[in-house]
Amino acid sequence: MMRSLGFPIGFLLVIIHIIPARTDRAPGDTRPNFVIFLPDETRAESIGVYGHPFVRTPNLDALAANGTVFKEAHVLHTQCAPSRCAMITGRYMHVLGHRTQTHLVREYEPNFFRYLKDAGYYVSWHGKNDMFSQASFPLSVSNWTNDIGSSKGPSPFKFNETGYYSFLASASKFFGNDSEHNGDYRAVVKSLEFMSSNPPEPFLIFLPGIGAHPSYGAPKDYFDMYSADQVAKLAPLRPPHVANKPKYHDGIIKYRNLESLNQTFFNKINAIYLGQVSYVDWILGQLVKGIDALPDIAKNTAIFVTSDHGDFSGDYHLVEKWPGGMDDILTRVPLIGRIPGGVKGHVVEAPVNVFDLFYTINVMAGTNVNHIHFAKSLLPELMGGPGDMNRTVYSEGGYQYFREFEPNDPEQKAVYANPHNTYWARGKEEVEEGCPRAIMAKSSTHKLVYRPEGVSELYDLATDKRELNNVYSDPKYQEVVQKMEMDLLAYFVKTADVTPVLEDPRGAPKPPSSN
Repeated sequence: MMRSLGFPIGFLLVIIHIIPARTDRAPGDTRPNFVIFLPDETRAESIGVYGHPFVRTPNLDALAANGTVFKEAHVLHTQCAPSRCAMITGRYMHVLGHRTQTHLVREYEPNFFRYLKDAGYYVSWHGKNDMFSQASFPLSVSNWTNDIGSSKGPSPFKFNETGYYSFLASASKFFGNDSEHNGDYRAVVKSLEFMSSNPPEPFLIFLPGIGAHPSYGAPKDYFDMYSADQVAKLAPLRPPHVANKPKYHDGIIKYRNLESLNQTFFNKINAIYLGQVSYVDWILGQLVKGIDALPDIAKNTAIFVTSDHGDFSGDYHLVEKWPGGMDDILTRVPLIGRIPGGVKGHVVEAPVNVFDLFYTINVMAGTNVNHIHFAKSLLPELMGGPGDMNRTVYSEGGYQYFREFEPNDPEQKAVYANPHNTYWARGKEEVEEGCPRAIMAKSSTHKLVYRPEGVSELYDLATDKRELNNVYSDPKYQEVVQKMEMDLLAYFVKTADVTPVLEDPRGAPKPPSSN
């Protein structure tokens, strides 16, 4: 009989139809279940356990207190689809060319979800895609729905008014627990009903929600949770027009017509973004609370939280993100894990890449990963290890060729051709000003962003964690620049291509008939 968790009856009727028949584990199968909570566009520094001075994220903080928090987790790209494709293949973006929003993982490409499904895991997915081609979905996922979203009100600006392209929205009339209108929460409801109804085990549940993605709006009980004044006094934003920054910094302000907006405006955007983060935290709390109410499930289920990239959210007077941006607030995301038998309250300062999580899950599941990848297992850290402080992690972005630019992509042309669309201004900037390819190499001491065309960057992390002083051209740092650029050359030589999994006979096929 289905256990009620207090969710709406309408949902129960829907869930009954999507829950598969139970498949009992084989005797001796102790492989863990996995729940991956991946809210979009959620940056690390806007979370309490990552040091934000006043945001309320009690559930993320509690998960960290009962598991491991990775303080320096970086994505492979600062846009959704390229980041996610790298996450699940364990391959850097330049290896297979997943550089755009519409070139997704194809059916011939190995990925970590498919390894688990082929090994007998039931893979349940509720949320956003930006990862698999349509042909790949049934090969890698057992069941999926498109439950995604957070209710927001309309923009307060009319077309062509200053602020129209700022992504500022208003409060919605719906509360956070209104699962009819808040798809991210609805995805959690469905997942908990699945877990409470004798699910097939082992399972992997993937919850890629809209998270803190713009527009900047939220259910009404979160929209006004924080104020612009709090941001100004307790967590001042990075200033605009910082010297020696790449061209897109001033370009975003120019093309989105943000020049005349004052600091209070951007403080308000950040305050609303923090409200979105707190809503993400509340949804996570409902998920963890529901899992812990099922002790037979909880004792053998690992929970992980991360994101695909961050957001400017008012810093530098910028909004949203940039495809070639390697700013820390874009690349650095939360990565928190609570696993069966793992340590509690552990903090890892060593840098990691987010695709390490997906390889770690396969290591924990005991699957045979037989393709060439570059991810590393984080299981030692989850069991209390310190991590590798000498490791360098990487991120990539930017465009070089005509079809890479989003307004030139036939799949997205309609979006960027419409001036009423809030993304129109970004597409215009990409084409007119360029979006040079970039590669980031970040160690525990320095961060290099190399652009063959455009402004390169170097930051001394010992004195400049907020990345306000680009010392790439400073004579005192030329030895560091030369060493890190040589390391980048070695990185590309070692990772520029991979050997395919399938092999081909060297002999010619049987000749065609002479007839």
